[in-house]
Amino acid sequence: MDNLKEIKLWKEVDDGLWKNLLLGNGFSIGISEKFHYWTLLDNVKKLGIKMYPHAQELFEKVDTVNFEEVLRIIYHAHLVNFYNLDAIKTLYHNVRKSLIDVVNASHVSYGGVPALNINTQLRKFRSIYTTNYDLIPYWSIMKSNSDGFCDFFWNKACVFNLSDTNIIGAKSALYYLHGAIHLQESQNGFTFKVTATQETSISDIIDELGFKDTPLFISEGKSEFKLRRIRSNDYLNFCYNRFSKAIGNFVVFGHSLSEDYDAHILNALKSNKAEKIAISVFSGMKDKDKSKFINEVQTYFHDSKKEIMFFDSSSHPLGQVNS
Repeated sequence: MDNLKEIKLWKEVDDGLWKNLLLGNGFSIGISEKFHYWTLLDNVKKLGIKMYPHAQELFEKVDTVNFEEVLRIIYHAHLVNFYNLDAIKTLYHNVRKSLIDVVNASHVSYGGVPALNINTQLRKFRSIYTTNYDLIPYWSIMKSNSDGFCDFFWNKACVFNLSDTNIIGAKSALYYLHGAIHLQESQNGFTFKVTATQETSISDIIDELGFKDTPLFISEGKSEFKLRRIRSNDYLNFCYNRFSKAIGNFVVFGHSLSEDYDAHILNALKSNKAEKIAISVFSGMKDKDKSKFINEVQTYFHDSKKEIMFFDSSSHPLGQVNS
């Protein structure tokens, strides 16, 4: 475990030249233990949320734990079927309500988010990329002066337009690499943002009675599935391409960088134009797990010219926003 000496304090790493930030689920867990779960589908079972047996069977048949994919399949079944349309629609609403209930149970309330502290830290970066689908970044950029941020949903209808992505002025741009709770995709392929305030409930955002618009967030799945879904949506593909071609050094905070689940993230980090990447190591891990994490990252980047450094997560301001 000699590589543990690689872990520095943030003040030893910080040169004030970090332009890009990548946030992982470890950041959200640092805000609330509610985000510490395996999958939303697991939580449906653990929390006793009422999902129809037929719906549960669909997840098994399609071999997925992703609600978005199952909702899409049910909707398409409704389009091509001539019988039992009411039953199909009821099934759709049941899956959607289960999603609302489990996200509600797994998501922190607005009052539990130190939004102003997070806002202060996020605005230090020119680009913020997140693989989290929760509302923490959204609530945080809305706190105080939100004019310093942009998310590319800036027209009146809050619809993403691939031909209108030029950032005017010195704003910090937020990219949801795996979508987010407040983003939806219409059946004609448009991605739009559901505006939310601190009073807005998860059920208001996802819309329990909606039928044609699907929540756009990749909650689980292997890396290959995630990348396939990313490539099929113009907004997600735009975010991923920006991430893959980003210029400027990166801070990676709270990310596991697992090759099984995050190979597409690792590939993008390797291919972008950053010269330095500073990666947080969770201070609560056992030494052997820290050593394993460092070794895996170093092995992945061994043939890269990028300078990889590691820092203790608790020593970074993003690890102290709750204090």
